[in-house]
Amino acid sequence: MTVIAVTSVKHSPGATTLALALVAAWASGPASGDRRAVLVEADPAGGDLAGRIGLPLEPGLVSLATSARHPGAPVDVAGHLQLLPAGGQVVLGPTSPEQADGAVRSLAHRLPGAVRSFGFAVIDCGRWAPGSPAGAALAGSDVSLVVVRPDLVGIEHLRSRLDTLRHMAGGELVIAVVGERPYAADAVRSATGCNVVAVAVDPAGVEGLHGGRRTAFARRSPLVRSARSVLDRVLSPEPVPA
Repeated sequence: MTVIAVTSVKHSPGATTLALALVAAWASGPASGDRRAVLVEADPAGGDLAGRIGLPLEPGLVSLATSARHPGAPVDVAGHLQLLPAGGQVVLGPTSPEQADGAVRSLAHRLPGAVRSFGFAVIDCGRWAPGSPAGAALAGSDVSLVVVRPDLVGIEHLRSRLDTLRHMAGGELVIAVVGERPYAADAVRSATGCNVVAVAVDPAGVEGLHGGRRTAFARRSPLVRSARSVLDRVLSPEPVPA
């Protein structure tokens, strides 16, 4: 079904958090075989989620790359998944940049096809730059979400890379702005000419996605509700579970 690539262009605007929220939003619908939600942490600079959530690094992206290292070997994502606290499953990236870069290089061009059999999948491609080994995953996805903060620095860095991103991105290129200050989504849309969606700033929701006492709250949080609205916008007319 649908594969969404999530990336950013500068500093830390919350791309990984949005990827988590999208998976939680999809997984919070009615339980059925076609509503499985999977996140692949394919950041060449190294993953953060294992440490944030308190999960072991294996199985994960490194074990997946090892199992699929021979040409023609299947990329069996299902054998390398772990459960996320707020719903869905994840292939965790290694914290080591060297390991992450090697695993992403070996898998990126095959990842979109490998996760397409799941009901819904998000590939966290990390910070985008020309020559990024995650570029093939971005190109093979159905929708590319570029996460930015709506300030002057974030918008200008995005504008300087838009032409290349449009050429690289698979499917539709959509800008996801985190918060509404100092510029609202309409202003970012005017500045870029792109479809723009808004993501809530919600520290409590972020905490819930990472586990702990607020996990039960996470699926009802402003963050996950905004992620569900993002899915409504980018996947329409396909319904998003309420």
